[in-house]
Amino acid sequence: MKTGEFNLKRMVRGWTAVAASALLISCASAPQEPQSNKFQLTLLHINDHHSTLAPKQQTLVWGDQEWQVEAGGFPRVAAQLKALRKANNNVLTLHAGDALTGSLYFTLFGSEADARMMNNVCFDAFTIGNHEFDNGDAGLVKFLQQLGTERCPTAKLGANIKPKVGDSPLTPNRDWEMFKPYTVVERNGEEIAIIGLDIASKTKKSSQPDETTEFLDELETARKYVAEVQQQGIEKIVLLTHIQYERDKELVQQLPGVDIVIGGDSHTLLGDFSGFGMESDGPYPTELTNADGDKVCLAHAYQYSLVVGEMQAFFDGDKIEECGGRPHYLLSNDIQVSDGIVTTYEPIKTALEESGVFSFVEPDAELQNMLEDYQSKVEDFSAEVLAQVPQQICSQEIDLPRRDGCADVMSSGAHRLVAEAFLHSVPEADFAIQNGGGVRSDISEGDFTVGDAFNVLPFANTLVKLELSGSEFKQAMEEALAYSVSDGGSTRAYPYGAGIRYSVDLTKEKGSRVSNLQVWDKGSNSWQPMMARATYVMVTNSFIAGGQDGYDTFYRVSERGRARNTGIDYAESLVNYARTQDVLKRPEDFATQSYVPAGDN
Repeated sequence: MKTGEFNLKRMVRGWTAVAASALLISCASAPQEPQSNKFQLTLLHINDHHSTLAPKQQTLVWGDQEWQVEAGGFPRVAAQLKALRKANNNVLTLHAGDALTGSLYFTLFGSEADARMMNNVCFDAFTIGNHEFDNGDAGLVKFLQQLGTERCPTAKLGANIKPKVGDSPLTPNRDWEMFKPYTVVERNGEEIAIIGLDIASKTKKSSQPDETTEFLDELETARKYVAEVQQQGIEKIVLLTHIQYERDKELVQQLPGVDIVIGGDSHTLLGDFSGFGMESDGPYPTELTNADGDKVCLAHAYQYSLVVGEMQAFFDGDKIEECGGRPHYLLSNDIQVSDGIVTTYEPIKTALEESGVFSFVEPDAELQNMLEDYQSKVEDFSAEVLAQVPQQICSQEIDLPRRDGCADVMSSGAHRLVAEAFLHSVPEADFAIQNGGGVRSDISEGDFTVGDAFNVLPFANTLVKLELSGSEFKQAMEEALAYSVSDGGSTRAYPYGAGIRYSVDLTKEKGSRVSNLQVWDKGSNSWQPMMARATYVMVTNSFIAGGQDGYDTFYRVSERGRARNTGIDYAESLVNYARTQDVLKRPEDFATQSYVPAGDN
């Protein structure tokens, strides 16, 4: 495997081929069978598994009934990848980023468990995603050192990531110490370049890279390295991207030379799942046309260790002739009807087998044993029951459709409850703010445990108090809302709160989107208008207090010495709050009083 360097042997091989051709022309010889230019490449891939190593319960709708089945888990991912590698020739096994953060496995073990399981699978290449930076450049260094072995030298890629040499632990001495812009692999005599890209703006503003680490424009970076590998005579080019499905489609149309894109970040489900009550975002694979007018195959593989993608790319010479393949949504063979009685399960099993998108897979035994070692520690940590939940409290962000079984309200119950927990932990604060992306799961009906609290709030955040004026707070809100609707931004920047309320109109110009700001006055037990020159104490998580997700003014307030990190883990605040409540009820009041989405303009 060669990475990112001009290869003299390719030049020599080219000159040798020219000389050999001249010799053949000059000599009379018998007619020979024409050589075939056909080449089939199989790309097996996952993305955005977010430390989700254990399986989940999946609800399917088929035959006018709901069915429950265990789905996914990294041992199933491993079993499917290994089986597909045996069944195909000329295989690449790829991971399109965001391996880390999002479960108790990461909370308790850091990147160790993910790296061990990924090394067992053995990925040919991994592109760095935004959440790989959640513990800064140093946290990424630790993961990259764990990822790959002598037997499995996984190429770690990130062409548009530029840590400062001599400053970042990623580049203590020179560029490209811990990762490369691209790698070149060979399959059946064919050289294939794999170029890695991370989502630039989102990583800088919605994760926690070191301040001096830069993220270059994805399109310009891709152009640079496509040209570089083409100069080496390599014409089969794969982009391994973590920049979202829609942006992949936009990028491809502006790039020459690209044949295949394997992507991530948007948690995109591709394929036809309509027969089982699930919606997807497009066909698997999605066929596009690049700037040269040539066909391109694009695929994503959903999220959370649930899907393995199997793309078949058929080349005629150096151009794609045909795109094929399918997703494998990984299921246990044990299916149960949610309600009612059935005499046989064979019809639904047959329907799933014939769907072309679901696969019954037994977990890989070695990885299942590994998972169980970690799982016992997770279960010990998370078992304590804190409170009862009479009705499910949903995490449903404001820009997404309301879901069945959730309160029929505009905002999110889980986010509101989290903000209430912040205020409970820091009672001197006037109000609390939590960004959408920091809350990662529903609060399910039944027992609410320590493990549930850390699943709802899985990141390494602490609570921070900021002292700021009303005008500074409004400015921060405007910044975050502008970022939430910007190209390369994140709708998960949207603010949810407690002790505060406001109206939002995203059709208005930046600076005019937030109105009717009010703060709950504890003295009078009433809502009072937020005053521009008055000083307030806000509690929030350390992520947005540091200016991430577009909250730039919070960072400036912190830099001016008006912030104090309480040291309270944000998930621990939810644990403590739940203990005092005994019963967690669905909130009925929300910070967002009215909301006009950008699309209404």
